[in-house]
Amino acid sequence: MKKIFAVYLLLLTLVLSACIFDSDETVMAGWLSDQGIPGGYEVKTLSVGDLTPISSEVFWDSTPKLANDRVVLGKSANIAHDIAFDIAFYDSVFFADLKKTDSATAYMALYVLSPFYTSKSYPADSLPLKEDLTLNVSWKLDKGSSKAFVDSVGDISDSLWLSGLGNWTADSSVDTTVSVSVSSKDSVVKIALPSALLSAMKNLSKACRLQLRLSAPEAVRTYRFYGAGTGLYPKLWFSFPKEKSFNEFDPFRTARVNSNKETCTDCLVLHGGIYDSLVVEYEGAPIMKALSDFYGDEFPYMADDGDDVRQTVVLAQMTFARDDSQGTSELGLPIQVVVGSYTDSAGKSVRQMEAYKLNKPLIASEGHPNMVFYEGDSLTLQVTYGLRDFINRARDGRTFKMMIRLGYPVLQPKDSSYSDHVTSKKDTSYVFFSHFDHARYDFSSAMKQPSTLKLWLANKRGDK
Repeated sequence: MKKIFAVYLLLLTLVLSACIFDSDETVMAGWLSDQGIPGGYEVKTLSVGDLTPISSEVFWDSTPKLANDRVVLGKSANIAHDIAFDIAFYDSVFFADLKKTDSATAYMALYVLSPFYTSKSYPADSLPLKEDLTLNVSWKLDKGSSKAFVDSVGDISDSLWLSGLGNWTADSSVDTTVSVSVSSKDSVVKIALPSALLSAMKNLSKACRLQLRLSAPEAVRTYRFYGAGTGLYPKLWFSFPKEKSFNEFDPFRTARVNSNKETCTDCLVLHGGIYDSLVVEYEGAPIMKALSDFYGDEFPYMADDGDDVRQTVVLAQMTFARDDSQGTSELGLPIQVVVGSYTDSAGKSVRQMEAYKLNKPLIASEGHPNMVFYEGDSLTLQVTYGLRDFINRARDGRTFKMMIRLGYPVLQPKDSSYSDHVTSKKDTSYVFFSHFDHARYDFSSAMKQPSTLKLWLANKRGDK
């Protein structure tokens, strides 16, 4: 019987459509019958209201990461975005030229991420962006004497380098001011490097490793540039005006380093463009009681050591109160909320990202229910995997835990495909904007208000 039920579950997953969202149980039963699913597996809905978390905790993302596609410099939504470079080169002629001149200059060339700034989704009246940027330039300088030294830098693992950025202690640093301008026509921003760095490099003779970090924690906005894995990656330039020559060096790798400037440590604030997450935990007893009252059976299931297979969760969703006034965004677009649940895997709790079943009629009329910065005052997130696992294993007294995170901006909030696709006219229809919004959203008030869990349950009870 368990094998038959497992086959049924697979079939049910494959054929599930918007009909399942209909709360009319007669309609659902008819739909299931049309799919050839045995009538004994009746689907009913159960709502469990007035759920409040027993804990809500934000995990702010501050781990340095490689910046292959794009880098960000500046500050937005209480997050400071730094750029770090790892550069090594062997060039005795360059160092000789540098040592004998007093007119050399150096700068980092950052190439503007033009697809972002020229996109129709970027507020056109925001350009041009101009700012006298107060910039902190810090560095570490290591001396080498051969090409082997440079090769050894390349052999350092990315993870080891990134971990060092998390505990950055510079040899020296200088505060400077750089005039930054970004318009639809600009292609490059040149960040002049301080003379103190050039003076330090004059003490070298053949090879060096330069770890360079750019910080602008007081900037009024962020600036986006191409990353190290693109054709317009950052470059380090040295200019010798008297000699009418220049040298160009490419970073081995580039990283983005975020630092959180929030002052309210108790607020449940998530930021877009980084991997902040909010973990919310619910006591199991109210859900168990609702199931017991609904079925008239004992919950949690205690008859044997196995999982509770008397029913299965076909679909589960949590609905929260939403107040968009508690957030700010750059682009003025709706932003999807990504959700995961904590499930059991070989006796360990692991986070599993949730699938999203499309309620097409609702989406067409009201838009996706899993967005913030949009019409309405509620946020509905699907947690099917998590609730299915929780009910199956609730005998051990576990709680239900879920995770939420800000995702991509949504260009077409009422498009039920939920992915970019080619239209009948062979045009590409973009549902999501391919660039994160550096948004800020405070879920504190939402988590203080009761939420509602709705379950769609397939019943395995009875002779059938």
